[in-house]
Amino acid sequence: MASTKAGLFNFIVIGLVLAVVAASYVYHATPIIEEAEKVNKENAVAQFQRVVMLARAQWIKTKQSKVLIYETDFDASGSVKQQKEVAAEVFVNAKGWPEGLEANQGNACEYLFTLATLREFDMSSDVSVSDKYVNGYLQCAFSIQNKVWFDYHAGSGVVRERKS
Repeated sequence: MASTKAGLFNFIVIGLVLAVVAASYVYHATPIIEEAEKVNKENAVAQFQRVVMLARAQWIKTKQSKVLIYETDFDASGSVKQQKEVAAEVFVNAKGWPEGLEANQGNACEYLFTLATLREFDMSSDVSVSDKYVNGYLQCAFSIQNKVWFDYHAGSGVVRERKS
């Protein structure tokens, strides 16, 4: 009888210890996971803005309605290196801001987003992209779970993140 009570007591103690460890892990890991998601979203917006600025710089250089933007990296010394073998063609409006594709040629906003976040962000089913033309210029809205995350206006080149 005594060994049964001792076994039951050990089982309860081990169960409680495991429950406390699991609860502690969830308590401490949840903020870390949320922070990682926040950083990932901020990085995606920054990468989108980078693509906008790369296309704008190419337009300033060439004044062409279609420009090529190249994948860029930093070398060991911190200098920017363009990989000329990897390029994407981007349509640019008359003001020099990228519109991704020519009007009515597909989802231009999704094209720009894909260029910007090719490796960094998972285009999951939670992300929705809408594009419309207002006064002849593309306007994009990027949403996560039906909340606007950030938007882009090709008339001015403004990328604006919406804090929720």
